[in-house]
Amino acid sequence: MSKKGRFFSLYKFELLKILKNKVAMVTFVIFFALAFIQGEGEITGNIAPDELQYYGALNGSVLDEELLAETMSYTDELGEFTLEDHRAYLDIRNWIRDIVGYRTRFTEFTAADIYDLRLSAINEGIQEEKLTDGEKQFWSKKASAVSEPFTFYSNWITSGVLEGTTNFSIYLIILISTSLAMIFSSETQRKTDPMIRATINGTKQLYFAKVLAGVSYILACLIIIVTGFLSYVGLRWGFIGMQGVVQLYWPLAIENMTLWKLEGIILIMLIAFALLLAAFSLLMSNITRNGVATMAIVIGACFGIFALSTMVPVEKRILNQAIQWISPSVISSRLVYEYRLVHLGRYFTVYEFVPILYVLLSIVMILAGYVIYKKHEIKNN
Repeated sequence: MSKKGRFFSLYKFELLKILKNKVAMVTFVIFFALAFIQGEGEITGNIAPDELQYYGALNGSVLDEELLAETMSYTDELGEFTLEDHRAYLDIRNWIRDIVGYRTRFTEFTAADIYDLRLSAINEGIQEEKLTDGEKQFWSKKASAVSEPFTFYSNWITSGVLEGTTNFSIYLIILISTSLAMIFSSETQRKTDPMIRATINGTKQLYFAKVLAGVSYILACLIIIVTGFLSYVGLRWGFIGMQGVVQLYWPLAIENMTLWKLEGIILIMLIAFALLLAAFSLLMSNITRNGVATMAIVIGACFGIFALSTMVPVEKRILNQAIQWISPSVISSRLVYEYRLVHLGRYFTVYEFVPILYVLLSIVMILAGYVIYKKHEIKNN
């Protein structure tokens, strides 16, 4: 048998071991079922299904002076609705509030004023984050590409799609920690390590077969779960509003992108995060040779970093950014509000830089794991 054939046989064997792991399979089945439940709950948790048509009655309308004045006619001067059937105007009212402030008098502003206030709020955010002149120029070019006025679409479905997708980062933490914790520890605990290592393919090929099996299993699970979620949402609710600009959902976003593009960015970051976390879990399994310890370390590290990311002040830019990059919280639709860039020859946004960082860190951890695997072999011999 050729080396390629031997490796593929080892890969199939290691993948089969994961598939026979009852904890891993039960966890996957639960999360797959939850994807469909989430596809329903992300929408019906906020409004009744038969009311969607009323909330989307103004979809495709231009957010101009006429529509904003019409919205204000349904509210008092502070934006509280005074007429009963105001559902079609709810998202427009909320959009205005996000820009002008919650208790600000609506009657003081025209459409032009609101769009100007949006730009002023963006500039305030840029000043607060103490961006460099180069970063300011970068965002100035991005802002000039945004066309106003915006075309309105209700956020009820788009919110469900975006926030539902970001929730899968939590799924991944649990799925990876339960599925990959035993990859390296099972042979050690069963005392079969020396026998396996004595075989002709017991070191290099076996190690990378284990890694490939673990990573491919997790990526396959993620693709199946996300596909199930998006398929359910599409068939049940449709994707009305996803063609709208990101500024409808996050008014202070600068980039000219649709919500579909934002969804694509989140999915890319999820895949990169899955790769990073799988590599980290495999490394911990290789080091500890204990499934329970590996699960505890992976889950503890993820939630510990998440907690730490909320504690480091923005003023400590380098430390704050570094922690944000590796925190699960970076996988969020709010990433369009991260104005700070990374300069490596040119400027990279957070969603451009983080996936590259995750891939590089994954490669480093996989190679480090191989060195540890070799040392473990020498020690056992």
